[in-house]
Amino acid sequence: MEKYVKKYHLEDPQQYKDEREYWRSKTPGERLAALEQLRKQYMKLKGIDAEQGVQRVCKIIKRSES
Repeated sequence: MEKYVKKYHLEDPQQYKDEREYWRSKTPGERLAALEQLRKQYMKLKGIDAEQGVQRVCKIIKRSES
């Protein structure tokens, strides 16, 4: 992952536009990798075992035909 830093004033609306464009330019895999990195940092900060990972849940719902 390439590191990128840009400073904004907290009330600058351009900040939000640039952030959206940045994340939209990333692949889903890159977004998930960034999320996992942030999750591990947060868990470490809270003193929780970060190696557990994100639980994946799939629920299948049968739809009625109408």
